Amino acid sequence: MLLARLAAQNLSRRRLRVTLLVLSVSLAVGVGLACVVLGWSIRGGISANFSRMGADMIIVPRNTRVNITSSLLTVQPTEEVMPGSIGKELERIPGVARVAPQRMVSVSVEGQRFKVIAFDPETDFTVLNWLGRPATKAFAAGDLLAGSSVSGQPGETLSVCSEPLRIYGRLGKTGVGPFDEAYFVTFETLGRLAGKDLHPGTESSLSRASMKDPSGMDHSMHDSSMRDAALPSPSASESCLAGYTRDKVTAYLLQLSPTARPEQVRFAISEFSDLKVIEGNNIMISSRQGLHTLFVGIASFTGLLLIALLILVALLFSAIVQERYREVGILRALGGKPGQVMSMILAEAAMMTALGGFGGILFGVTLLFIFARSLVFYFDSLGVPFRWPPVGFFVGTAIGLVAFSAGLGLFGALIPAWHVRRAEPFVLIRSGER
Repeated sequence: MLLARLAAQNLSRRRLRVTLLVLSVSLAVGVGLACVVLGWSIRGGISANFSRMGADMIIVPRNTRVNITSSLLTVQPTEEVMPGSIGKELERIPGVARVAPQRMVSVSVEGQRFKVIAFDPETDFTVLNWLGRPATKAFAAGDLLAGSSVSGQPGETLSVCSEPLRIYGRLGKTGVGPFDEAYFVTFETLGRLAGKDLHPGTESSLSRASMKDPSGMDHSMHDSSMRDAALPSPSASESCLAGYTRDKVTAYLLQLSPTARPEQVRFAISEFSDLKVIEGNNIMISSRQGLHTLFVGIASFTGLLLIALLILVALLFSAIVQERYREVGILRALGGKPGQVMSMILAEAAMMTALGGFGGILFGVTLLFIFARSLVFYFDSLGVPFRWPPVGFFVGTAIGLVAFSAGLGLFGALIPAWHVRRAEPFVLIRSGER
């Protein structure tokens, strides 16, 4: 406690020097906080945009006929399936970062046949990115996603194989037919539907409401006959997904790691004789990988700047300690222990830089408010989604920067303080008189 009081008194004696050092640390910490938060948000938005362009590769059964689209977002309609265990083997291939399985089936939705695509929300990187609004909760079993070309609004309930499913949200228009004209569920929901009986007469309030035209006339009889003509009338005991086999998938969507080479991954997958590789746009693959390299370069450059700041603080405290040799020598001659003197010097440095850290947090928050009024709107105009990081991430970053600023002072003053600790009192007094 006494050492802390002495350190605070020493800082108050040199207010100009302390003020300038605190301002320099505040500037570095504030800019660092703003860069970390904005970098997290911008990187997430740009990565989401790249994910909207589809997978880098799609793996399908050998006999599958595939229509190549500009974006590999989902599977193509096919009856071919492959074992779900292949996904684990694909994950072990060097260069494969993410593996997203999908299964496409045809089921009855409100009495009409639609394509339903099952996917895993935990591994997905092409479906949920097309949500038109930020998600308030995780997509789970019992939820339904609607493509841009099918009916249904968020919050409404559709009858899928006589199973009521709530619409979680609507996906944006992609221009890829199988994606826009399908509903999306989890694999758990699809397995639950497989055990249901098909009841074409079951209708929800949504289907009845859609049978009325703006004049208020009810066309339920006409639409019912049209629907019955389009969908064969099964018996009450007919299964919703006849012949459905669990643990089978239609395709695997692959995203490569930033350092992967597509030709090497394709060669590794060619060892599976029953699989076919559909490769995406090489330009998009190289652009996404280049984005990762860019952010790594920015992070490295920031690290070099922090190292330069550390050297600057060490140089400054070396000069401060050197001009106080006589004062420290007298303190040692009066009975001060070397460890106490060293602790006092380190306490001064930590207090000074920690104060700059707290000031930097306030400065960084101010910068973020300014950016929220300008830069965020600019990215929105470019169509790049911008989402602020979670509160926990922001608080953790702020605490980490304050701790880093305090540690910066400790490490910067460590060498000068250690040098003074080893010197004899009379040597310090004579050095201070020069």
